Amino acid sequence: MKNIALTILLLISNLVLSAQNSVQRIDSLVVLKNAEYELSGNILIAEKGKVIYRKSTGIGNTLANTPVTSVSSFNLASVSKIFTSVAILQLTEQGKLSLSDPVKKYIPELNNGLISISQLLSHTSGLADLQMLEKPYAEDTSKVFTIADIPGAINKDKNAFRSAPGEKWSYSNSGYNLLALIVERVSRTSFSDYLTSHIFRPAGMLNTYINTVLINVKDPNRVVGYDYLNFAPWKLLRADSLRQNHIELMHLDGLIGQSNIISTTADLLKFDRALYNGQIIKRSSLDKAFTPTRLNNGELATSGWKNNFCYYGLGWQILKDTSNGKVVFHTGGMPGAVTAFIRNITKDQTVIVLNNITHRSTHGSAMSLLYLLNGGVPQRDKKSMANEFSRTLVKHNVNEAWARFNSIKTDTTHFYLDEREMNLAGLSMFFNNHKTQGMEVLRLNTVLFPNSANVYDSLAMALAESDEKQNAILMYRRSLELNPKSASAVNALKKLSDP
Repeated sequence: MKNIALTILLLISNLVLSAQNSVQRIDSLVVLKNAEYELSGNILIAEKGKVIYRKSTGIGNTLANTPVTSVSSFNLASVSKIFTSVAILQLTEQGKLSLSDPVKKYIPELNNGLISISQLLSHTSGLADLQMLEKPYAEDTSKVFTIADIPGAINKDKNAFRSAPGEKWSYSNSGYNLLALIVERVSRTSFSDYLTSHIFRPAGMLNTYINTVLINVKDPNRVVGYDYLNFAPWKLLRADSLRQNHIELMHLDGLIGQSNIISTTADLLKFDRALYNGQIIKRSSLDKAFTPTRLNNGELATSGWKNNFCYYGLGWQILKDTSNGKVVFHTGGMPGAVTAFIRNITKDQTVIVLNNITHRSTHGSAMSLLYLLNGGVPQRDKKSMANEFSRTLVKHNVNEAWARFNSIKTDTTHFYLDEREMNLAGLSMFFNNHKTQGMEVLRLNTVLFPNSANVYDSLAMALAESDEKQNAILMYRRSLELNPKSASAVNALKKLSDP
């Protein structure tokens, strides 16, 4: 008996040590990614509903100088889609609609009578993303779009459908706008009120709500979304202050169903538990949601990135790699919000990452946390030489930047060189108060890619802006030698040559 007891004690001790090692490795990765400007915000990891790791990093509001805390609330971006899916499945359980129903049954003003509700959920309807709103926006640049605008915009756009229903998988935010509209019409209540009454409150999610420019909820814990110029990620800029983000964050911000749910890591864990215990939706409905969608040709609908390729079900991504169990998840990304909600339903593990800075590697970092939790290794993405050079140039000086570049230029195992990235880095620096450094990057690019017309064209543009007329002419001529059909170079040379 003593030997058995000792064996059990040793097994328990080994499990505890293994868990501690996993948490230590997880924290090391979070600290590293934070230092490399690739991760920020709130991270929560749980096993069987028990939190084993929680960390808050970064800034919640630069103006108020408030940090991110455990109660901070974030825009979930496209993670919001799983709530739209649950709402539709709830209405299916109640017999108020069928997944095979044509969308036109509930939105009769929609001309297309072929697409079904399940095809909207699985992104296989053939519907484009939000491109059908480009013309209406051009006609009225002050307009804030709502889900009521979507059917009419689809009807008026001959390119609203990119393929036949069920033929291809193609991500469509507008499809989820239509789903929100269906929820409103079937339930005879607003989408926001429906989610609050049938999902948020039953799950105990008291800090979760919809927020748009038209539904403005006051929340002192809500973080501000930030973006940054790639050459200086330590300099945070309000995402809504950048011109390139205005359409998405202002004119498309009235849309719901596809995004714009605000929540916390703690509330998402409550949602996770409510899904397990059948509190808001039946297990049979979740099984449908977690089943890969089959296309017309019999193939499974597939999406994903790098080694995280997945199938797509009804509002959920399903990881192809089942070595750690069945993993279902959804990610989200928009200016000022990058998010991930990952559930290993075999082992009852949950990884939640909510980031209020547009760190584009957040999704890969979140999946790496799941791998570490299961004793694996994190993804090892190659780093950008363009970022290394430009960031060192801005943070230090030209000599250190060149020293850094020369030390990594042959290390193709850990770094990659991309002409377009280097070009964008140079132009971004030049036109954002770093003219000298930007010019240095553009010059480097002509050395690295001497047979590219584009690198000479970009350098010429910067030289012309700096009143270096003769040098600009030389660079435009070189660009034309490599690409005689370059209209931009021809026009620029004509302008520079005019007296």
